[in-house]
Amino acid sequence: MKYIFELNPDHVLVKRAADTEDEAKFSEWVELLLDQALLAERGTLEDPNLFIRRMNQLLVS
Repeated sequence: MKYIFELNPDHVLVKRAADTEDEAKFSEWVELLLDQALLAERGTLEDPNLFIRRMNQLLVS
């Protein structure tokens, strides 16, 4: 099955990612959004610990 990753440009998290000037942080936002989509679709992630670390890092920054 091939997945299509669509973003809602009006969603607050997408806007926050778009406003991020730091390239590494922007990459983390994109990875988080992709992981959320995969989690919603499949119910599992390849590396749940990485997802949690990424989310925690973005929440405190």
